[in-house]
Formats: sequence, structure tokens, C-alpha cells
Amino acid sequence: MKTLSIWAAIALFAASSSVAFAGKFSLQGTEVHTLQSETLEETVEIAVALPFGYQASSAKFPLLVALDGDIMFGMSAEVPRLLSFEGKVPPMIIATLAYGDLNKWIQKRQQDFHPAQGGAERFLYALEHEVLRLLKTQYRVDETSLGLYGHSSAGLFAVFAGISSPGLFTHILATSPSLEEEPDWAQGFLSQIVAAPILPKFYLSSDNSEQAVHEALVPSLNALKEKGGVAKTKYQRFETGGHMAVIPASYVAGLHFLFAN
Repeated sequence: MKTLSIWAAIALFAASSSVAFAGKFSLQGTEVHTLQSETLEETVEIAVALPFGYQASSAKFPLLVALDGDIMFGMSAEVPRLLSFEGKVPPMIIATLAYGDLNKWIQKRQQDFHPAQGGAERFLYALEHEVLRLLKTQYRVDETSLGLYGHSSAGLFAVFAGISSPGLFTHILATSPSLEEEPDWAQGFLSQIVAAPILPKFYLSSDNSEQAVHEALVPSLNALKEKGGVAKTKYQRFETGGHMAVIPASYVAGLHFLFAN
């Protein structure tokens, strides 16, 4: 599959590199917490990008947890900040979990975002009971506006989290979610969607070149629209040129749909 070959190339790069990015740079207005996760049995970093004006305000802010923090956090954090200047997207807190090393990240994402040996269930438990608990304790989080963002396998996990724990996140942003990698797992979403008492608001996307992603997504998409209505579910296909090229455009469109004032 084309999607898998792209991530395999990243894995090859990671395997040939001993570079650890932790501590090499920082983003303006970003704080980092070290978390000893009992669930993941790992020491991880929780990076938090605060919106402009956070310190001067007493207000609560929406929270978006962005996955794949080791390579995606810069974009995930700065794009919402820039959009907030236009007033169409509210200022929000962006947080991520990072392993601090590309080798470990590429290995762990295969466990964290997929169902094999309970990896995705374990990772979701860690998000809820360790990561979100830390964020809600340390920051002024508006608990009525909690989002989760993921791309590719992380997008698959975001869909899984939104459907299997529908009361945890209120907004799910999944770009090119790789449901085709886990067809049996994706098929199980259908009954969960029907049974869920409430569902988050979903934004989903793919590139026009990603036919396998599109075909695997359609059944769940139709079920979500039938259950929650078109006002709570949006799917867009883009002509950007590929699995990675679609990220910026669909991330911006997803933020607008989910969080627009």
C-alpha cells in the first residue's frame, strides 16, 4: 500500500539516524512536562502550546490534542495560532505526547494507534487517565471543547477514540485516516456508531489519490452522518498530490469546521 510505503520510508530514515529532537529547539509560548506513564511504561514528554494572551486572561480555552508529536507538533501548534488572528477559529491550547526520539516514535506508533495486543486501547487509556488529567490540572481547559487530531494511522486512532469513547472528546479531526490498514477493526465501528448515545463532531479528509483510504472510510462516514447528521460530520477530498501533501489543507479546513466561531 502507498500509505504504508511512505511510513516505511520514514522508519528507514529513523533507523539510520540517532538524532533525538528533544531540547534542540522550542516553540514560542510552549511548555514541556515530563510524564512517567504507568500505562505506557514509558517516560514521555507532554508539550503544550498556549494561545497568545493566555497569561493575561482568566478564561478557559478549547484543547486540541495532536498526535505524532515528534514530527507534527510544530505545524499542529502554530497553524491554530495563526488562524486565531482572523477570528474564525478561537484561541486554543494545543498539546501533544512525544517520545523524543524518532526511532522510538516510529516503533511506538505501530503499537499506540493499532489494535494489535491492545495497543490502541492502552494508548487511549493513557490519554484519558494520564495526559488529559495532567492538562486539565495544569491549564484552564474548556472541557466542553476537547479535540483530538491525527493523520494516517493516527487518524485511524482518532476515529477509534471518537467512536469507542464518544464522551471523551467533543471534536475529532482525522486526516487521511488509514482504515484500510485495519479492515476488521474499521468494520466494527459500524455497530459502535449505531449504539453510541452521543458522538463527537467529526471532520475527515483524504487526497483524491488515496482511493483505498476513501473506500475504507465511506461505510463509517455514512453511519456517522446517519447517526449525527451532516452538521456534525464533514468529509472532504483534496487534490493536493498525496498522502503527506494533503495534511496542511485538510488540517486548516478541519479546524474551521470543528471550532469556527
